[in-house]
Amino acid sequence: MLKRFLTAFLLTSFVVAMLVLGVTVSYHFLDGLILFFVTLGVYEMYKCLKVGGYNPYKTPIIIVALLTYPAWLFFKLPGLIGVFAVAFAVGLVIMTFKKDASLNDLTTTFFAMIYPYFMLSLAFYLTENFCGIFAVAYAIFVPVMTDTMAYLVGSTMGKHKLCPTISPKKTVEGAVGGLLGGIIMSVVFYLLFEYFAVFGDKVAYIPFNEKQWASIVLYVVLGILGGVFSQLGDLAASSVKRKLGVKDFGNIFPGHGGSMDRIDSIMFMLVLLFVAFQIIY
Repeated sequence: MLKRFLTAFLLTSFVVAMLVLGVTVSYHFLDGLILFFVTLGVYEMYKCLKVGGYNPYKTPIIIVALLTYPAWLFFKLPGLIGVFAVAFAVGLVIMTFKKDASLNDLTTTFFAMIYPYFMLSLAFYLTENFCGIFAVAYAIFVPVMTDTMAYLVGSTMGKHKLCPTISPKKTVEGAVGGLLGGIIMSVVFYLLFEYFAVFGDKVAYIPFNEKQWASIVLYVVLGILGGVFSQLGDLAASSVKRKLGVKDFGNIFPGHGGSMDRIDSIMFMLVLLFVAFQIIY
């Protein structure tokens, strides 16, 4: 328990420090935070696929890992799409000429590129085109609160199993607690970023401050959806691990598993924010 707490404290401190530096010094610190987790996540996914008996191609994954950020930096969204298209084409060529290659190898390679790399790469797009660092902070802390509340409520009041075949410890009561956690953290973001404007104009936020009632409703709705998507991301990761026959994606964070075990909910949250901000803006 002490090891788990210490890891959580150090990891949270690191994330908060990078977010603060992203606001006060340069957004490149924020990009560095994203790249750190993305790179670890892709490596862990590749290893777990191998453990599960699959044979993803290494070259396309390396192409995506090395070129995604430069492509975004210079060419934005078309650059991201281009990198994945090139990597997929390389995968097709490898499958064509490699002896005993199968379509399964190609599909698992593409899976490793999309989950987590492409899903997390949405953070680059969100930070530059919409709410800046707000989007990444929201995508991190709403799932954290959702997970924390789900654990606390589930461990103390949980009686009805949610998905016993996928994650036996998760309960319906815990899921409801997680939903409340998402709403609470979303309202905290509303108070910090908009109502009290603690960060002033240094951090962009959801642009409804001229209509306070609309802002409150919007944040609550996003909190509800965030609670749902965060838990779906967690369940999806549990399903992937079960199918691959692994307990955790990695062990870089003692007591917490790997990078993928920490960002599974965040990836789904980024997808939600990407769609939501397209509608809001």
